[in-house]
Amino acid sequence: MPDAESASAGKLNVLSEDPLCAGVFLPNTDVPVSPIGGHFIRSHFPAPQIDSSSWSLPISGEVDNPIELSYADLLAMPSHEVTNIMECAGNSRSTMQPPAEGVQWDNGGLGAATWKGVPVKDVLEKAGLKSSATDVLFEGSDSGTEPHSGGPLNYAMSVPLEKLLNPDTILAYQINGETLPKNHGFPIRLLVPGWYGMASVKWLDKITVLDHPNGGFHEMDYRIYPAADDKNDTSIQRVTTLKVKSLIGSPSRGDILKPGPHKIKGVAWSGDGHITKVEISTDDCRSWHEAKLEEPNGNYTWQHFEYDWNAVSVGHSLLRCRATDSAGNVQPMLATWNFRGYQVNSIHSVPITVRRD
Repeated sequence: MPDAESASAGKLNVLSEDPLCAGVFLPNTDVPVSPIGGHFIRSHFPAPQIDSSSWSLPISGEVDNPIELSYADLLAMPSHEVTNIMECAGNSRSTMQPPAEGVQWDNGGLGAATWKGVPVKDVLEKAGLKSSATDVLFEGSDSGTEPHSGGPLNYAMSVPLEKLLNPDTILAYQINGETLPKNHGFPIRLLVPGWYGMASVKWLDKITVLDHPNGGFHEMDYRIYPAADDKNDTSIQRVTTLKVKSLIGSPSRGDILKPGPHKIKGVAWSGDGHITKVEISTDDCRSWHEAKLEEPNGNYTWQHFEYDWNAVSVGHSLLRCRATDSAGNVQPMLATWNFRGYQVNSIHSVPITVRRD
C-alpha cells in the first residue's frame, strides 16, 4: 500500500491551457493524498488575480445579520480539516459512446487532498439564518462566457442547506498544509465533500442565502438529461454525490509485461460510504477475484487496492476492476449514457500485452 515517501513529482496532463483543465496520470494515484501539483484542476474561466489583503466575503440574503468577512477574519475562526477525494463530474467522459460534449477527460479528473478551512455552518450561524432559508448560492470571482450562456457570467452554484450544516463542508484556505494556489481557488474556495467537484466553487466572491434552489446557468448545466431532452421530464436529475468507482493505476494502458507475477494496483471510492470490495478480472469477465483493499481513512477519501496476478498466457489481455460500496452499489459494466457525459463510473478496462523477451 502507498506511503508518503512514494509521492510523485506531480506532473499533470494538460487538456486546456486557458481556462486550465489538467488531469492526473493514473500511476500517480498510488499515494495517500495527491501532491498539490498532482491534483487535477478544472476551471470554467481564466483564474482571477485576487489580493487577499483587500478581499472580503459578503454573506447576505435570507439572514438576520448580513456580514462581510475578511481573509484575516476567516483565518482567525476555528478551523476544520477534511481529507477528500474530488472528482470532476465529467471524468472519464471520453470513454462514453456515443461521444458526449465537454472537456474530453480520460480518467484523470480526480485527486485526493487534505483541506483546511472554516465550516460553512459557522459562517452561516454568524449571519443568523432565517427560517425561510433552504439553499445557499456560492459565486466565484471567475467570469466569462459559455456556449449558449447569452453573455458573460460568473461561475456560481447553490447547495442545499442540509449539506452545508455538515461541519465537513468548509470554506477552504489551505490544501495539504499550504495556502491555496491560485489555480485551486485562492484565497477561499468552497469544499463540498462527497460531491462531484463542480459544487466546490473556487475564488469565492459572495455567499447568498436563498429560499429556493438557484437554478442558474451552471446549476442547470450540471444536470443528467436523458437522451430525449425534455425540460419538464421528471427524470432530469442534478449531479451531486460521487458514484461508486474504481480505476487501475498500474499496469497502464498499452504496457508490455513479461510472463510471471505482477501487481495490479489502483484506487476506489464512493460518495455513498466506503468501499467494501474491489474485484479484478484478467480473463474478459469470465472470472472475478477479490483484491486486497485498504481500510477507509475518514468518510470521503479513496481506498487503494492490490491484486497479485500471475500472467501465464502470452498475448493481449484486458485488466478490469469492479468496486462495491457500503451502500451495496456495484460499479456497472457500462454507465448510463447522458448528453453531457456526467457521472461515468463504468468498469475500468486496461489493455496490456504479455510478451516473452
